[in-house]
Amino acid sequence: MKTVIPAMLALVLASGASAQAKAANNPQELINIENAWAKAAVARDAATLNRIVAPDWHGQNHHGKYYDRAAMIHEVVTGQEKLTSEVNRDLHVRFLGNNFAAVHGMDDESGTMAGKKVNEVYSWLDLYEKRGGHWVAIASQSAKVK
Repeated sequence: MKTVIPAMLALVLASGASAQAKAANNPQELINIENAWAKAAVARDAATLNRIVAPDWHGQNHHGKYYDRAAMIHEVVTGQEKLTSEVNRDLHVRFLGNNFAAVHGMDDESGTMAGKKVNEVYSWLDLYEKRGGHWVAIASQSAKVK
């Protein structure tokens, strides 16, 4: 009996800690980050992009180009494509333990590319890591749907 009570107490405490960890990871927090990323792309806001995207981030765009954070932010801020709208939809958040998450989604983008109007749809995946209590994107992949 002496060993049963401590074992039961440990189980109760562990299940409570597990529930707290799950409660701490709110999918809406990552959806808000994704929406802030979309707004920053339209505004060409390098400061916001630097907060969202980790220094060691890498991604592959819909052209198959593999690039780092600096190159991505440079392309968004000074590139030929100028977005007037980027609207996320169909976002799905999956937590991979307490400190990692995957966000799948799509977005509708409109704007101009080299002076021509563009309306495009993308499907993408962003991977996040919680660092210092804050989520940052560590890897991304996108594919043009339309």
